[in-house]
Amino acid sequence: MKKNKFILASVAALIAVSPVLSFDSQTNTVQAADTNVTNKMIMHTAVAYDKDGNSTGVKYNAFSYARLVASPVKIGDGIYYKVADKDQYLKATNIDGVTRRITHNTYIYSTSTRRTSYQNRWKLYRGQTITTYGGSYRFKNGKHYFRVGGPAKQYVKSYNLGPVIRANTTMAPNNNNTSSNTTTNKPNNSTTNNTQPVGNEETTVTVDANYSTPIITFDKSDNVVKVRTATPGEKFTVDYLENGSRADKVASYIGQFGGEQAIYRIKGTNNWLYSMGVKPASKITLHNYDNENTSMIRFTKDTDLYNADGTLQNIRLIKTSYPWHVDKLVYIWVPSENKVEEFYHLTPTRYWQDVYTLSSNGQYVKDHIALKNDNYVKVSDVHFEQNSVALTPSNTVAEVEAAVKK
Repeated sequence: MKKNKFILASVAALIAVSPVLSFDSQTNTVQAADTNVTNKMIMHTAVAYDKDGNSTGVKYNAFSYARLVASPVKIGDGIYYKVADKDQYLKATNIDGVTRRITHNTYIYSTSTRRTSYQNRWKLYRGQTITTYGGSYRFKNGKHYFRVGGPAKQYVKSYNLGPVIRANTTMAPNNNNTSSNTTTNKPNNSTTNNTQPVGNEETTVTVDANYSTPIITFDKSDNVVKVRTATPGEKFTVDYLENGSRADKVASYIGQFGGEQAIYRIKGTNNWLYSMGVKPASKITLHNYDNENTSMIRFTKDTDLYNADGTLQNIRLIKTSYPWHVDKLVYIWVPSENKVEEFYHLTPTRYWQDVYTLSSNGQYVKDHIALKNDNYVKVSDVHFEQNSVALTPSNTVAEVEAAVKK
């Protein structure tokens, strides 16, 4: 009898201990720390989902930072980032956004009635592309708007945007990761890089200790304004790399030229870092500010300047290798030729120019003068830069001819 009691007691003890051993083993697996983690800014309020795509009820506020596993995963048809060391997943569209094409010229709004700027531009044009974050918002006027920046309020009417043309979050080639196999996120044999970029327009840069690198922004006139000096070793997530006239201004402001100067935009802000003062984790696409935001021409020969009424100014711009910005395409009646010609309006410049002016003896001689603000050149006399923003005529030949006949 005593023997039977001992056996029963032993079995009971084993049963009691077994669940504890099993629970400890499972806990060690689930709580394994995630690796390859990076801090990313949330651009649109994001609901957290579990690995099966069900809402957890947890929300992450816009413009807050979250520790995320750098490699995105798929849940169903969507792309998500896993929150480090939690069973929470955030939609990548709330972080990296998506790219849409502008279908109608549009302003940027901070409210339904108030306009604002976006990357120093007050108007965006048909054919350009832009990143939007998350779903649209319905404003008090009943219209829907997509967020395009922040933390300042920057929105574009959804009516003026086309469908998504690409996601800004890139899955690695042949990467079939789903939420079911990312719980432990074991590193491979290579060194883990916590600044690994995600998306073809995003990376992390580290401030070079050998330089005094300012964080800068631009005012409404595109003048360089210093925000603060970055700390050596400080890391930033950047989502845009730009060269061109604005980068040259920064180089001039800092007093450091390298021939390939560019600026990185700090994600979620309108603040920038000079490329020569930081070290990027990887390359991202280089954009030329002048090509993508302005219309430009080149003077392939000495070119006559005209007034708005089609008369000659008796000034010729000298052939140059650098481009000139233009802001309008218009038809003008030329009295001396008795016909309509197509003209570009030159964007005003404060710089003095090398020109030829008509002297009293009827010869053109070299001069150095400040141009007036209203200058036109014939389209047929210049070369339009094909990679820059195309212009549409602001009037028609028929309208000009009708005005002449009055």
